[in-house]
Amino acid sequence: MTHSTEILDFIAGLSLPDAGAPLLQTPAVPITDSVDTDSARIAGHSVVSFVSGLSQQNREDVLNSTLLMQLAASKAFDKAQQREQWFRFYTEGLGKLGWTVSNSSIEHYVPKRETFTMDQVALEIIESTVGGAGFEPVMKKTFEALKKQPQALALFERHSDHGWLGMFQVLPCSQTAEGNVSMLLNCMQFIHNSLRYKILFFTYHQHEVQVYRSAQLAVLNTGVYSQVREAVLDKLGGNAGQFIARLAI
Repeated sequence: MTHSTEILDFIAGLSLPDAGAPLLQTPAVPITDSVDTDSARIAGHSVVSFVSGLSQQNREDVLNSTLLMQLAASKAFDKAQQREQWFRFYTEGLGKLGWTVSNSSIEHYVPKRETFTMDQVALEIIESTVGGAGFEPVMKKTFEALKKQPQALALFERHSDHGWLGMFQVLPCSQTAEGNVSMLLNCMQFIHNSLRYKILFFTYHQHEVQVYRSAQLAVLNTGVYSQVREAVLDKLGGNAGQFIARLAI
């Protein structure tokens, strides 16, 4: 059995959760953003930002590959009770699809401020990650846009909030000189001591919340991914239309 056949069998064997009733009022449309502009999407519990210069094909490949593994990991493991197993399954699956991911662990993190919102903590983590500073401007624009677009924010919160626990990803991306994708994979989970139904823009205090994160640069080998692109699209089926929303930034 060839390596590509093994990967195709892996994709075919993934189980995905039922999408449930559509949250979006209009179906998702293909990416048509200009490659000369920044853009962003909500994909389930991920905030995905694209720096100008990233091709439309690469933008679609980022969304589809990360969404597939997000959904499959959530079907296989309970995010609230099996944080480490969820993240390991997710990152190892991305590796099979062509992403170079070096770290599959998620660790406790203490925010620098006594009071904070989760978008502020996400930016703080991006700034402190090797290679992350260049992504800060597009993420600031993305968060500001998300505050003003309630439908996209509702989609994000639906998939990120679990009452006592929140889990989400911030994934800014750019294109390398070789045409591959460089992505800052920032996965965050937090456990709070009272019920909350807001994720990014609610003000927390250090004593009432525990934050966990994994932040690293990951690179998508587009040559490898091109061999499984159609299989990923087939597996997602209609899911992409219910889990992805465009952000105007």
